[in-house]
Amino acid sequence: MAVEGKFTTFIDKQGDRFDLGPYACKDREALIEMYDSFTPKAITQGLPPADAQARHDWIAYLIDTGESFLAWLGGKVVGHSCLIPESDGRRGEYVIFVNQPYRNRGLGTALTRLAIQKAAELKMDAVWLTVEALNFKAVKLYKKIGFVFCDSGERERTMILRL
Repeated sequence: MAVEGKFTTFIDKQGDRFDLGPYACKDREALIEMYDSFTPKAITQGLPPADAQARHDWIAYLIDTGESFLAWLGGKVVGHSCLIPESDGRRGEYVIFVNQPYRNRGLGTALTRLAIQKAAELKMDAVWLTVEALNFKAVKLYKKIGFVFCDSGERERTMILRL
C-alpha cells in the first residue's frame, strides 16, 4: 500500500487498484448506493437491513457515530468498515462489509487495518466485534489481525483485539 494524501492505493490479490480512505460527507450517496446494491441483504446478523428506510437509518447511525473507512473502485464504493467508539472511548465495536465480487482479495484485511490504526490513534484499549460462528472466512481474517474469541456462543461469537 502507498499513502497518497488521506487515501491509500491498495493493489489487491488480482492486481486491481483500489483507493482506501476515511469517509467524508461527500461520500454519503456513494455509500448508500453500495448498501442499496449489496446482496444478499440481512444475511449477517440481519445486516445490512433489507428494508430501505431501516438500511438508510442504519447507515446514518454508522457515519454519525463511528469512524468509517471506504474502499473505492472506478468511482464506486465497494467496501465499508466502521469503528464505533463506546461512550467511554476506551473500546470500540467494529463492523465491515465488502461487496461479494470484491471479497477474498485482501480488501477486508486492508479496511480492518485502517480501523485498528484509528483505534490506536484514539488511544482505545480494545476493539471488539461479533461474527457468525460459521463464517469461517471472516473468523480467519479477524484471527490474522489478532482478534481472539472471548465467548463460546453457538451462532454468534464475540472477538476482541486488545491494543
